[in-house]
Amino acid sequence: MKRLVIMTILKMCGTAILFTVIAGVVIGVIGYLNKWETSVAYSNAYFIAGCLMIVAGGSSRLSAGRDWSSYQSVYAESFRDMSSGERANYIIGASSSYRLVILGLLSGIMLILISFLLTKIP
Repeated sequence: MKRLVIMTILKMCGTAILFTVIAGVVIGVIGYLNKWETSVAYSNAYFIAGCLMIVAGGSSRLSAGRDWSSYQSVYAESFRDMSSGERANYIIGASSSYRLVILGLLSGIMLILISFLLTKIP
């Protein structure tokens, strides 16, 4: 059990680092094409990207929770033994887990930290 938790945490951190690197490459390409010359321009871009990651992660879970009432009437042969509440929780859990929230939060925090570090570069 302990090994499973550690592997899950490592996978989550690896995915967050991958998203951070991808966002960094995109920001670098945009900065190069727009000829940004100061570290403040890059810092602002990383901060905005970090904020967007955090908001996107949180809103994905929020939107899944709001669809709960529309899934209450779902009926299928595989859900026969479940109550309507169990069906709704199953569908919401399958469509958007807390993984996206954690992933958005981790990636966003890393991008904001990079933004902070870029302000220290002259």
